[in-house]
Amino acid sequence: MEIRNNINKKKLEIFLQNINKPDTYNMDLEQYPTDANSASILLLYAYFDGNIYGRNVIDLGTGNGILALGSKYLGAETVTGIDIDNNMVNIAKNNAGLNNMDIDFYNMDVSKFSGHYDTVVMNPPFGSVIKHDDIVFIDKALEMSNNIYSIHNIKSYDFIVNYYSKKAKIKREQEISITVPRIYKHHKKDFYEIESFLLYVEKN
Repeated sequence: MEIRNNINKKKLEIFLQNINKPDTYNMDLEQYPTDANSASILLLYAYFDGNIYGRNVIDLGTGNGILALGSKYLGAETVTGIDIDNNMVNIAKNNAGLNNMDIDFYNMDVSKFSGHYDTVVMNPPFGSVIKHDDIVFIDKALEMSNNIYSIHNIKSYDFIVNYYSKKAKIKREQEISITVPRIYKHHKKDFYEIESFLLYVEKN
């Protein structure tokens, strides 16, 4: 794959905005699209930290593959995406094919997957529907890698930070706002802003 030169947020965000999204989402799995702005912030932090280009990257809960494709766009050596929803995996595979990207996608529970990677990127479930469902992702990320970039709901800030801090060092944190379109029947507005935060965690 061609290595992109002159990497900047605008170019990356435009690329990510053009990735296909599913027509429906599963609320029981707390599915919602990661918007291009939030994804580009996470990916560029990882890129400029030296944890994307030439690295082996895994995206836990990949959804339509936005973080996986973004990692490959930024020059990751290998990229793997995991999702329990087969429909999402098929969409992610299609997105990779449309962009001529060699990415391995697997339809399975992240807790069942194993391996070691240079970097984990993820926007896991927030644990609102199934309490602490995000912990499964955090535990797997800590098992798989020394470098983790993850997005979480700001409401869980104290719990998440304390949980990570017991096992690793938080190197960076930033509040962000995830823009979610009207995707569920109970949504009344065209767009919602979910106050969230981004973490870069380094395991010793």
